[in-house]
Amino acid sequence: MNRCEKCKLSSLGNKYRVCIPPPQDKIRGCLISRDPTSEFLPPLEKYKQLPAYQKRILWFDAPPIWLCNKIEDFVNFSEKPQGMCKLRQFFDCQCYWTHLHKCPTCKSRKKQNFIQDRMSGMVEDFPPFRYSTAKACANNWFESEFDKYELKDKIIITCGTYVKKFFSQWSKQHLIENNIRVINLPHPSDANCGNGWSWNKNSIQKERITDEIYKLLHLLDADVD
Repeated sequence: MNRCEKCKLSSLGNKYRVCIPPPQDKIRGCLISRDPTSEFLPPLEKYKQLPAYQKRILWFDAPPIWLCNKIEDFVNFSEKPQGMCKLRQFFDCQCYWTHLHKCPTCKSRKKQNFIQDRMSGMVEDFPPFRYSTAKACANNWFESEFDKYELKDKIIITCGTYVKKFFSQWSKQHLIENNIRVINLPHPSDANCGNGWSWNKNSIQKERITDEIYKLLHLLDADVD
């Protein structure tokens, strides 16, 4: 059975579910972002046409490279090039990248306008993000992804509040209780610079975020064969 059949987005004729090819190297971890945007589809198609030796996740102007850059700045990695090199190698070649919400969303469209346009017959392929839809989508797909790529005992990085919220609940239900291998980081968007769970260095969460970063680095060192 098609896993998307019962999703309410299927009625929109949305046939653009984003599946990013896994890395060529041994998978050591997984980065979970919130949702791809419709703008991500053209570069993804170009990426799929690249030869295998050119396929590196940091090729995208997207969360993996944003996260690398945020981490480098947050802990002043310019003075520790070896650590940054390991981090980039992990994200580029050894990290499976997926999303909570698999279908693209339209960031510029407000929810109320989307609903009004649907009622008036103006069909939009790419809806705004809704956590309820993302949760249903992830419940449909995560278990098969974790089985396929054997992610249960790998390093898992959640990217942003929504992903952290969902994964903390989902992992308990699926007996993924090894929290020492789960890294929770803020979404690396430049807009995420408030006083809470963000990359603001003056935030009250700075120490907690720094701990998560060094926890990730420790896991990368410990997992080297």
